[in-house]
Amino acid sequence: MNINFKEELKTTLTNCEDPFRAIKEIQDENGIALTQIRPALPLLDLLGVKRLDFHLAVLDDMKDRLIKRIQELAQHDDKEQLETLLEKSFTVINLTHVTPVVMEIVKHIPKIPDKYVKYIVEHEQIYSRAPIELKRLIWADNHTLFQKELQPIISQYLANVEEQLLQCDHNYFLQLPKQRRQTSPTIQSLVHMIGTNVKLYDIVRASLQKLFQRTKIVHYSSLRLLLLMAFHDLENNTVSKADSIHIFVWTLDAALKERKLDLKKQREIEQFLDAHSKDTDIINKHIPFVLTDPNIVSILAKSCVLLLHKQVDDEIPLPRSNKELQFLLKLLNMGLHAWDVLDGAMSFHDPIDSRLLTHYLPFLIRLIVENRLNTDTSSSSILKLLLPPTEFVQYMANNRLSSQLFLRFIMETYHQKQFWLATQLIPYLNDLVECGSADKLFLHQFVYFVRQSVEQIHYIGILLDKFFVLQAQSHEFVLYYGLILLKHVLHKANGTSFVGKYLHQSLKPTRDHSTFVHDKYHQLTRDYEEYLRQIQAREQTQQQVSIDKQNSFSIFH
Repeated sequence: MNINFKEELKTTLTNCEDPFRAIKEIQDENGIALTQIRPALPLLDLLGVKRLDFHLAVLDDMKDRLIKRIQELAQHDDKEQLETLLEKSFTVINLTHVTPVVMEIVKHIPKIPDKYVKYIVEHEQIYSRAPIELKRLIWADNHTLFQKELQPIISQYLANVEEQLLQCDHNYFLQLPKQRRQTSPTIQSLVHMIGTNVKLYDIVRASLQKLFQRTKIVHYSSLRLLLLMAFHDLENNTVSKADSIHIFVWTLDAALKERKLDLKKQREIEQFLDAHSKDTDIINKHIPFVLTDPNIVSILAKSCVLLLHKQVDDEIPLPRSNKELQFLLKLLNMGLHAWDVLDGAMSFHDPIDSRLLTHYLPFLIRLIVENRLNTDTSSSSILKLLLPPTEFVQYMANNRLSSQLFLRFIMETYHQKQFWLATQLIPYLNDLVECGSADKLFLHQFVYFVRQSVEQIHYIGILLDKFFVLQAQSHEFVLYYGLILLKHVLHKANGTSFVGKYLHQSLKPTRDHSTFVHDKYHQLTRDYEEYLRQIQAREQTQQQVSIDKQNSFSIFH
């Protein structure tokens, strides 16, 4: 383009004999070369319009026209002229007004020369303004740069999930999966970044799996499942069908939508597993990682517990004879041990512990039967027959599958308002704090169902005394969700005295607890004090009304 840059201008003005003549020559040589514009320049000078402002205004108009012309060339597939434009314009890509023009050309060229790509990557200001089409080409060959772009998006996803789990006004696990991915800015950002580039999708998928193996954070699995189904929603078959477990995930997504894994979907999953039984990548890598999604674990555990109730209804006493239950248990077991499978310590085909089928599950069935038969709430016979309490607890503490089933079992007892059985089982939550009872994934659902189901403060008091108070100081999520239960009780009959009993003593955080716990405590304290003031104000008003009535009566007589 033969444009003189500042160094050349500095040299010219330093060495010239007549600076004014040199400036005029520079303006003539480097000004916009349009004959219809030149006559207007002296007039604009007289009006006090700076040459820079005028040239930038003209340049903006020319830029828009040129971009439109580039788009026309792209529509006519004129690659030769586009490549010529790129070669001529790239030398001034650093100029703010020219950068969009260069980027528009790049967007429509299928193969960008490496020298241009390298230059863009090395200059952050230019790279940040690059169109997504160019960035995808860069990322496909520069995984490190792509990972750098991914990191804040994935971190934001985790932060959003954690925030939702700390809210008990809704159940995170009851959200429709399609709504979750369509309203998630992080999912939409990832979909936009990947486009139809299967290579980029594979990088994201592999990255999420590595992050899970490094941190054991199960939300990476949720993100992997949501991302795949987001492409499915868009009918982006280039990406979705390139994923080897697309059909498997699609079936699970339908189960999440219906909040159950029915027999038909189980058969579809079983057929998929049988068809790919020899593919070790699918069976021991992709499948376990997807099954560890807490939403999938929740559905599988719920389906298993409901099947136990169905066995009682159908008078089928032996879980070992129920093939449907055994298949669900196998899937659940893989989800709970996904990290071990990916680490090579387990295999998808490893059988579940036989004692689970012959001793543990029959014991849970016995609890269901006794709860239905027992009408005497003072009975203490429960948990004393088939298995001694110590053996029962010991087995759960050493078997991840049994402890997860028990946590779901007690959750369902509240959901089905079986409060007599629930009060018998609460103490066992203290023995499972290392197995998930003090984890926010369990507490979020558990407290939600308690709030939805329990009307009597008496039962919430038993729950607080036998579990939340005992674990509050050593497990801050137990304390946090205990405060949420108190908030729920506050406006009920006798709620103020009930809340006051716990608020200033057993459920008061210490300096060792996190900020979010202290914030929740202070918020509840303010609500409690405000509600007390309202009650006192109402009582004073009622007293005054009563006094006024008595005075009126006295005057009348």
